[in-house]
Amino acid sequence: MFNKEGIPFFTVIIPFLSILFVAFFSTSYYLKLTNEAFEEDIKEFNQLYILKSNNQKNINILIKQKTQVHKQRQEKFKEFMIYLTGSIVVFMALFSLLMSSIIDDVVKKYKQQVQNKEGKLQRLNKSLEYKVQKGIQEAKRKDKAILQQSKLARMGSMISMIAHQWRQPLTELSGVLMELETATRFKKVNDEHILSSIERCDGMIEFMSNTIDDFRNFYRPDKKKEDFYVLDSCQKAIGLVNASLKESSIDLILNIKKDKLIHGYPTEFSQVILNLITNARDVLLEKNIQEPRIELSIETMGVLCIVKVKDNAGGIKKENLDLIFDPYFSTKDEKSGTGLGLYISKLIIENNMGGELSVKNDKDGAVFKIVITGWNNG
Repeated sequence: MFNKEGIPFFTVIIPFLSILFVAFFSTSYYLKLTNEAFEEDIKEFNQLYILKSNNQKNINILIKQKTQVHKQRQEKFKEFMIYLTGSIVVFMALFSLLMSSIIDDVVKKYKQQVQNKEGKLQRLNKSLEYKVQKGIQEAKRKDKAILQQSKLARMGSMISMIAHQWRQPLTELSGVLMELETATRFKKVNDEHILSSIERCDGMIEFMSNTIDDFRNFYRPDKKKEDFYVLDSCQKAIGLVNASLKESSIDLILNIKKDKLIHGYPTEFSQVILNLITNARDVLLEKNIQEPRIELSIETMGVLCIVKVKDNAGGIKKENLDLIFDPYFSTKDEKSGTGLGLYISKLIIENNMGGELSVKNDKDGAVFKIVITGWNNG
């Protein structure tokens, strides 16, 4: 009954059928009542009548009568056509008024539907805009929280490593003081012994002071990118964690196939290496691995530099491999980890330095791989 725009189908088909009916009716009557057809009929009639009768006078009378009948029929047909045409015109006028009303209703209904949809879209846009703003604010709040927790985690890590670095010189300082105390009690102290002890203490105090400077500079953010060698940045991280590894009897193996000059943030890169090594250390200690070891390798492939940090702790569970870089995800207990270290490391390598940080398991344990573009320095 209705087409896809909502307009009744008969608004199209009825006028078409009416016009078709009038045309067919007019044509059929025209063919029947035309003068040419009448003359043909008279000629045939005349020929047939002559064959039957030679009375021309009777023939003329009959033809005259038929002519009058034909004219009467034509007049009646003209009157009929006038009435028919008038009726069709009136019908079409009424029909047009009806259709105009129907179409107006359809158009109004369509406009109302459009207005309703526009209203829904406007409300949806306002709601969406509000949700987007709320989402942005929530994301900023979470980012601030992540950064704050990251700073706290770094501070805790720094204090822990400073404690490891200071433990040996403090023990040596304590030993020197005990020697001086013992020598003094037994009256065996002399100027040379005192000066030698002071020199040894100065050296250890200077080492401890340098340790503080190293950590302070290490966690100071880089302001601009610069060229640096990967090995130098790795050595900087190793120097901070080496004492902790030795105390835990963890063997750190360096496998340097070829060093590479890269462009980026050297301190941030060192922080990533430090984080990967300390994570490996924590897993080795947690699992109580016999003969624990961490291997740090550096190799090049064209302009790419590939750094791998692997351990022999047995690897990461398969269900955790896709989650390992997510913020707040951690396999450690709440006191041991915040779940931000690997997330921050991935941001540094991929967002800040345009590289890639990934992880997989091999037969011994987890393998973290950094791929970053460097200079083609041969």
